[in-house]
Amino acid sequence: MSSASGNLVIFGVSNVLSDFFDVAHALELKVSKIVLNQPEVIRERTKTLNERIQLLSAAPIVQNLEDFAPISGESYVVAVTSPAKSVLIERLENEYQIEFRSLIHPTAYVSPYAELGDGVFVGANSVVAPGAVIGRHVFINRGVTVGHDTAVEEFARLFAGCNVGGHGLIGRGATIGLGAAVIEERIIGEGAFVAAGAVVVNDVEAGSLVAGVPAVFKKRIQ
Repeated sequence: MSSASGNLVIFGVSNVLSDFFDVAHALELKVSKIVLNQPEVIRERTKTLNERIQLLSAAPIVQNLEDFAPISGESYVVAVTSPAKSVLIERLENEYQIEFRSLIHPTAYVSPYAELGDGVFVGANSVVAPGAVIGRHVFINRGVTVGHDTAVEEFARLFAGCNVGGHGLIGRGATIGLGAAVIEERIIGEGAFVAAGAVVVNDVEAGSLVAGVPAVFKKRIQ
């Protein structure tokens, strides 16, 4: 069940929720519902959901997942970026037969020779180069560059200002941190985490954290 409707339903609340609002606004989509899959986590230096909603011209319905039922004319995205995202999506697909739309900011450039899976998010001023293959539910934040012929597997996260060179592979669920750089032809393994500002010149093993310039192994995270 999916639609190109202007009524957008967002599942989950995270620190990137405002980025979803931003792209929805740019695409002239109305955020009609926010569906909570778990209680909101409030931290001292982050905005609450209620504070974020104040950005919108009209307040959406906020409801728990247990109270959700799909309505004709809605389209759906997931704003969770944690590893729990894949579990939530599987539940939504199985229980509600939901299909997910992609959100691409109008200032982003996605080459017509690139391939995008369902549910991809591409923020403002990002570039997805020719031959790139972006898997399902990949999150590409603002000002990101994905090089030519690079594959980014499903559920990976590429945070603001990072740059990934050509002919690379970003594994399933991997994270490239703020302002990090990955040179050409590198492999970032499944679930790996490249810290903010790191410069990756060697392959990164699955489930490991690397940091620094050049990036070096710090610890196992899986």
